[in-house]
Amino acid sequence: MFSRWFRGGDAELMTCACDPEWPGLVTEAYGEPIEAVPAEQSSVLVGMLGLVAHCTGCRARYPYGFRTAARG
Repeated sequence: MFSRWFRGGDAELMTCACDPEWPGLVTEAYGEPIEAVPAEQSSVLVGMLGLVAHCTGCRARYPYGFRTAARG
């Protein structure tokens, strides 16, 4: 159905099982969920805080660049 990609030895699923794929992204900082959006490269904030994005549906780890969504 879908291929499974695993990262290193932690066996974390990195392929979205949702249809359509990646319906939404979320990351977490200081225990609070933060909406994330795909980006060509991850933002400086993402790198500095070591944030990881996950699919809002199946919780697969997002393997591409992302940034936090603007809060208004």
